Amino acid sequence: MGVVTVYQGLLFLLALVFCSANSPPSLSGKVMQRVPVRIGKNIKQPCNAQSDMPELTQWKKDGQSINPGWDRFKISQDGELRIRDVEKSDAGLYTCIATNGFGSVNVNYTIIVIDDEKQVFYEGDKEYQITADEDLTRDGSPPYFEDLDIMRKSMHLEKPVRSTIKLTCKAEGNPRPEFTWLKNGHSLPQRRSHIKMTELTQADSGAYTCVARNRLGQVNFTYDVEIIDEISEKPKLIAPHPLSQNVTVGSPVTFQCFIESGVKPEVKWLKRLDHSEAIPPANVIEYDGERFIVLKNAGVLLEKQDGHYLNKYVLSKVQPKDAGTFVCFATNRRGFTTRQAHLTIRQGPYVVENSEEEIEKAFNNSSNQSSESAETNLPLLIGLPSCAVLFFILLAVFLMQRNNRCHRSDNSVKKSPRPPVPPHERDAFYYSSCQQQQQQTVNPLLTSREKLPPKTPTPSMDMTCSEFSSVSRNHPQYYNPNHVTYGY
Repeated sequence: MGVVTVYQGLLFLLALVFCSANSPPSLSGKVMQRVPVRIGKNIKQPCNAQSDMPELTQWKKDGQSINPGWDRFKISQDGELRIRDVEKSDAGLYTCIATNGFGSVNVNYTIIVIDDEKQVFYEGDKEYQITADEDLTRDGSPPYFEDLDIMRKSMHLEKPVRSTIKLTCKAEGNPRPEFTWLKNGHSLPQRRSHIKMTELTQADSGAYTCVARNRLGQVNFTYDVEIIDEISEKPKLIAPHPLSQNVTVGSPVTFQCFIESGVKPEVKWLKRLDHSEAIPPANVIEYDGERFIVLKNAGVLLEKQDGHYLNKYVLSKVQPKDAGTFVCFATNRRGFTTRQAHLTIRQGPYVVENSEEEIEKAFNNSSNQSSESAETNLPLLIGLPSCAVLFFILLAVFLMQRNNRCHRSDNSVKKSPRPPVPPHERDAFYYSSCQQQQQQTVNPLLTSREKLPPKTPTPSMDMTCSEFSSVSRNHPQYYNPNHVTYGY
């Protein structure tokens, strides 16, 4: 029984050893995959592979197997590759293949041949100039910016006159990149990764472009710099915006804020908190005894005209919890200004109290005569005064003509004074007029004055022509055919 137990223990140990060795070769140690070597020197390149079992080592150059017929090449028993009297043509990609009964592993090496006499090096079939900025033990890489996100945050810079500015262009690559700077497309003498300018003037405003390049490529980045006069006022918020709104649940809401500022302001939107709301202190601003939370996604600040800016805060679908007081908060180096609006959530159909067109029109009217609005209103500015002048000219001509007619009429009356007419002659005149009317003839000699009735009517004026004729015949004293009548 004891012999059997010992035998079983030996079998277990053999199985354990066999299973532990049941694996392909693996890498060993730190692998230096780029190997620089000078022309005429010898090189010994080990194969960084290890195995618990005996392995077979094979080498290839650029995919072609190295065999004993290669004059200057030899593979040692431990798998090491040896090259004697290195030449330019020996540059290339070498692969070591280590194999055992359970698999194989490949290890790649790039041999770079250096020619000190010509100050060049060979990588594969390409020739490059040797520079102190390149590490041949590392893979080559084109330039790249290390702090690109930070650079983007300060790509638009506003600085006051007589201040100082520093523009950085931190880039890496292999070879180490070279730097050049351009201002508005024109080369600057700086050749460093940063430029510094002091005592700035408005002439220093412009687009500053940094270019980092090496033999593998280049990258560039542009700063937009504006040098401005020292501002004297804090921002102004143009009334009446933002406007209070009364909407239903689920309706979209847009608050707009119009700002006038000497420099580009920073705009935030706040919402007033109830005293019962618990918000982390980092997100709360206390002002004038009230607590406000800083809202996210305040929108993009758009420059409408010189010194005038627009900012919007949008709520896509309002809920009852969104009701409250919203504040537009604009600030620059001189201070800040606020304006507030109230949002009411109600039941019923949604009513747009202030359309986008009305808000935009109000902003244009409050701005200082933008060129666009001036061009649009130019016909009205010219046409309305012209029409008014023409109207007053026509009115003056009409009044002058009327006064002239009245003046001529008064003169004619003064030149022909009317004598008093005796009653019997007046009756005779009306009798003859009635006869003429019956005969349907008109005396062209009668003036317009004769056709008018007398100022003091007599009883005969109320009679018809036939009645007047009978009266005259019955009363001969009123009828005298030979009597000469007056002409009026």
